[in-house]
Amino acid sequence: MPGTPCELGALLKDWRALRGKSQLGLALDANVSPRHLAFIESGRTAPSQDMVMRLAGALTLGLRERNALLVAAGYAPVFGESDWNSEELKEIRQAAAIILKAHEPYPALVLDAASTVLDANAGALTMMRQERDALGRINLMDLVFAPGPVRAAIGNWDEVAGFLLQRLQENARLRGPRSEVSRVLKRVLELPGARAIPPSLPGRAGAVLIPLTFEVDGVTTQWFTTVTTFGAPLHALAEEITIEQFYPR
Repeated sequence: MPGTPCELGALLKDWRALRGKSQLGLALDANVSPRHLAFIESGRTAPSQDMVMRLAGALTLGLRERNALLVAAGYAPVFGESDWNSEELKEIRQAAAIILKAHEPYPALVLDAASTVLDANAGALTMMRQERDALGRINLMDLVFAPGPVRAAIGNWDEVAGFLLQRLQENARLRGPRSEVSRVLKRVLELPGARAIPPSLPGRAGAVLIPLTFEVDGVTTQWFTTVTTFGAPLHALAEEITIEQFYPR
């Protein structure tokens, strides 16, 4: 359903507030007159598609959020938003599968912006205590924060959970309050101990990485992770995907 100038104006105001930008600041960043931007936000002027994209760029919106801004302005989405198993993302799935396979026997998994586990190799499935048919339905944040075998196996849970919570909060800020990321954050904050985590953990003196200490059946292992993303994506989900690879310490 086409959007309206008022709907677009409300969205722009919301994003400006989230980014801490004044109307003048956004106008300067988007190279538009403050008067014209004021008219757009008030619904008195319907902007061109190019203007909507310029404003979205100045607000550093992701591709999914740019689509939403375009729709609110009455334009069709520009970037694809199909799901992980779509034909459109076949090449992305193939590339991810190669990375996961090459990383074995160490764990590696594919996450979307909301931390849904889209794919994982055998090592990651074992670490998460999950079967392959659970992929696409399980969320890494739920596994880490909800009482259960994964949370119980993390020896340095406060440290790891604090880092993940900060990452989730930043992702929610970037994606906005209407995003699936924000819904996951709200759910996580209701889980035991989440709100008690300090907003900024000091970490260990001299440390440059937060390790994951994992304890299973009396055996303790330590890991650090790296994150891989896809460059120059033209699809919303492809932009949001990360591949997390675990390396032993």
